[in-house]
Amino acid sequence: MRSSKSILAGVAAGGLALGMLSIAGASSATAAPSIKPKLTATATATAVRPTLGSLSIPEAKASWTGAGNFDNTSNLNTVRLTTAPSGAATMTIDDTASGNTTATLAVPATGVGVTAGTDDSSIRFNVDTAGAYAGSIANGTDTVSFSFTTAGAPTSMTLTPATQTLLVGAVATVTVTLKDAAGNTTQPQTVDSVTLVSSGDDTVSTSPLTGAKGGALQYGVVDDTIATQSAGTSTLTATPLGTLPGSGVTAATATLVKAGAVSVTPATSVKVTTPTNAISTPANTDDTVDRTVAVQTGTSTVVLTIDDTTGNAAGSQLRFKLTPIAGGTVTVGGQSGSSTSALFVDVTTSSTRTASITATLSGTALLAGSASLTVKQVDVLDANLTSGAGIVVNQTAAAVSDTTITVSPDDSVVAKLGDSIPVTVTVADQFGNLQSGWVVAASRGTSVPGTFLNQATTNASGEATVTVTSLAGSTAPKLEQYSFNATPTIGSAVPVNNALQVTYTATGEIASLSVAGLGGTVVSPTSVTNTTTAVVTAPLVTVPFGGTASTISAQSFTVATGANVAGGADGQVAAFQATPSTLTPITASVPIGSTGVFVSTTPSTLWSAGKSTVTVGADDTVYVFGTQAGLHNVTFTAGGRSVTIPVKVQTSMDAAYNVAITPKAQELAVGAIGTATVKVTDVFGNAVASATGGSGDDTGQVTVTASGAVLLAGFNTQQNFVTNASGEATVTIIAGNAPGAATLTVTPKVGTATPAWQTAYTPPTGAPAPVLSDAALIAVGAGPDTKSITIVGERTTVSGRSGILVDGVVTGIEDGKTVVPYIRFPGQTTFTAGSARPEITDGEFVWQRKTGKRVTVYVTNDDGDVRSNRVTIQTS
Repeated sequence: MRSSKSILAGVAAGGLALGMLSIAGASSATAAPSIKPKLTATATATAVRPTLGSLSIPEAKASWTGAGNFDNTSNLNTVRLTTAPSGAATMTIDDTASGNTTATLAVPATGVGVTAGTDDSSIRFNVDTAGAYAGSIANGTDTVSFSFTTAGAPTSMTLTPATQTLLVGAVATVTVTLKDAAGNTTQPQTVDSVTLVSSGDDTVSTSPLTGAKGGALQYGVVDDTIATQSAGTSTLTATPLGTLPGSGVTAATATLVKAGAVSVTPATSVKVTTPTNAISTPANTDDTVDRTVAVQTGTSTVVLTIDDTTGNAAGSQLRFKLTPIAGGTVTVGGQSGSSTSALFVDVTTSSTRTASITATLSGTALLAGSASLTVKQVDVLDANLTSGAGIVVNQTAAAVSDTTITVSPDDSVVAKLGDSIPVTVTVADQFGNLQSGWVVAASRGTSVPGTFLNQATTNASGEATVTVTSLAGSTAPKLEQYSFNATPTIGSAVPVNNALQVTYTATGEIASLSVAGLGGTVVSPTSVTNTTTAVVTAPLVTVPFGGTASTISAQSFTVATGANVAGGADGQVAAFQATPSTLTPITASVPIGSTGVFVSTTPSTLWSAGKSTVTVGADDTVYVFGTQAGLHNVTFTAGGRSVTIPVKVQTSMDAAYNVAITPKAQELAVGAIGTATVKVTDVFGNAVASATGGSGDDTGQVTVTASGAVLLAGFNTQQNFVTNASGEATVTIIAGNAPGAATLTVTPKVGTATPAWQTAYTPPTGAPAPVLSDAALIAVGAGPDTKSITIVGERTTVSGRSGILVDGVVTGIEDGKTVVPYIRFPGQTTFTAGSARPEITDGEFVWQRKTGKRVTVYVTNDDGDVRSNRVTIQTS
C-alpha cells in the first residue's frame, strides 16, 4: 500500500486531478451531546478512472490517518455521496467482509466493513461515471470526508527524475506515472502493464509493472528501484503494453549517471570530537570504530571525526548510517533520520584521510538514556561493514563522584612536624564542569567523617583550599591520613576517603632517593641514589623523527667516554622509576633554559608535547626523550633529595630530512679547483650521517649535479655523496677553461629508502615539509683566484709500520708555504694539530703518519683561513 505522502506527490504531479478532501464541519450548537468527543479526518484518494462499459479498471482507494482516532472499534459503517456527476452515478465499495455494496446520491452504502488499523484506514472502490465526487464515511459520531475528480484514459507516461547521478552500487528510485490528456495521474486497465529495462548491467527490482488489482501500477503511479552495478551512464526504458499503446501511451526513458563508489573497507577510527568533554570508551587515542560515548544530557550537536590513516586511500567515499533513539531525530545538512528511517551520510576523506560529520539531535535523542544515537559504517547497499556496535552516543546526566574530585597534593607527601599543609580540592562532574559553592571539609582519618579540621567553599574555578596538620603534641616521626567531604548547596555529600597521607619528620626530608631505569634501559648501578658519586652507563635514545616518542630504548652509553655500548634495541624514550625512602611525590625536570630534552608522564608523546617538569607519584614512571643530539641531564627530586642522570640523544640515518649546500655563491679562477659542502640534517636540525652503501643501503645519501662552467671530481656532472658524522660531505669542483656561470644542485639520491624523502611522506604534526633541494651559484673567471685545499687519503706503510698517506692539491696558495694537518682518533670529539708541516711544491703536498687506527683528517693553510675537506681512513 502506498503511503499518503506518496499518493499526494502523485496527485501534485498530475495537476491536482484528485482534489484534496474537505474537512467535515463541526456539529451545530443544538446537537445532542456525543458519547465521546467527535473525531474528524480527511481522506486522500488515489487516481480514479471511471469504469465505462466493458472496460476493466482496478479499484481506487481512499485512505486516512487518524493517529489512533479511527480504528476497528470506530465502526465507520456508512458511506454517503453528497456530490456526484448525476443521480445515477454509482460508487461501488469493495467490502471484503460482506461483498460489494453501492452508494448513490440518494442511497448511502451501509454496513460497510472498513479496512482499519490503529492509525491508518482505507476503503477501496470503483465509480461508473466520470466527474466530481464528494462524501463522507461516518458512524454517527466520527466522520471522514473525501472528494475526488475522475481522470481519463492514459495518453502519456513519464519517468521521474529524468536524470539522476548516484554512486556506483547505490539503489536508484524512478517513479513511473500514467497521465491522461489533461495531465492528470490516471489508472490503467487491469490488462495493462509496463516493462522497465536498463541498457547497462543495472538490476531492476520489479518488471513488468502490472495494472491488475494489487499490481504495482494499479493506481497509475509507482516507484521502482534499480540496483546499479558499474560506473558509467545507462538508460532506463519503460515500454507500455496491453491497451496503453492504443490510447496513445509511448515508451519513456530516464538516465542514470553512476560515478565513484562507496568503500567496502572499514575506516580505521571513528570518534566523537564535539562536544570536547565527551567521555569515550575506549578513549579517542585508540583506533577503533566501536565506542560508547557519554555526552551531557541535552547535547544537541555531535561531531564525528573519521580518521582513516590506514583503511582507505585519500579521497575515498565512506557511508555512515545514523540512527537516533525511538522518538528522536538526527539531522545532517538539512536531511533527517529517525529510529525507523535511519539517515545515511556520505563523506569523502581529505588528503590526510580524515572526514567529519556534524549531526544535530532533537526530540528524545536529547533525553538521558542509552543509545541516543548509533553510528555505523555501511556499504552502498546499507549493509554494516563491521560486526561491532559502532559509535553509541548516550545522553548522560552530569554528576559529581569521588573520581571527579581531585586533591592536590594527593597520594603521599613528607612534611615537617607541626607544619600546616595547604590542600587544594577541585570539585567537577564527569564532564569537567567545575562546581562552585560546594563546601569542602578536611578531616583526619582514613574515611569521612574522621576528625574535622577545617572547611572552605569552592570558587568559580571549582577550587577550595583547606589545611591539614599533624596531631598536636606529636614529636616522633609519624604517618597521618586525611579524607575530604564535598557537599553541594542542595543534595548529598560526596566523600573522598584516604586521599592524602603525610609522613611527618623532624626535618621534613626523606632519608634517601634512588632512581632506576626501566623497560630495558641500562643504568649502572641498577639503582642510582642521591649519594652515588658517578653514573657508569646511562640511557641512549634516538630523536623521535617519526613525530612520536613511543618506543622505550634498551641502548646505553658509557658516561665517562661518551661511547655507545654495543647491543640493545633502538628507541626514542628512556623510562625511569624513582623510589623515595618515604612515599612522596617525585618531580622530574631538565635544567632551566635547556632545549631539546623533555620529560613526560606517558610512554607515547608527540615530539611537540614534552614538558620541562613533571610531578608524579612514588609508584609512577617518568619518560624522557630528546630532539637535540648530545648529552642532557635529568634531575629527580623528592623530599629534599635529588638524583641527576645524564641521557644521551642521537639521531639516525633514517631521520634524514633536509639537504643544503654551502657556500651559496663563490668565485673560481679559470681552471681552478674549489670545494663546496653539502649537509644533511633531521627535522630538528641535527647533523645526519648517511649509510655508507654497505648491503645496498643508501639511506640519507644525496646527489650533487653540476651544470654550466664547472665539473665535479673525475670530470663528472653528477656524483653521489655519503655524509659523515657531522652530516657533511665535501664536493670538489673543477672550473672550466673559460669564464662562465655554473650551478651546483643537491637532491636526495634517486631510489633512496630515506623515509622523509618518499613521495607519499606526511610530515609529523607541526613540522615543516622536508627540504629536498638546494643550490649554489659559481662564477668562473669573474674575480680573483680562490684559495682552496683538496685532499685524498689512503692506508699505506710508513717506516715498516701501518700508517696513512694524505695527498693534497691547492689553488691560490703559493709554493713554499706549508699546511697544518689535523687528526681525530675514535672516541675523540675534537681534532688535534699534527707536529709535521708539509711544504707545498708545484701546487701539491704529501703528509704521512704511523697509525693502525681509523682516523679522520683535514688540513689548513698556515694562516688558518683555508680548510680542506675531511677524509676518513679506515683501519688496516
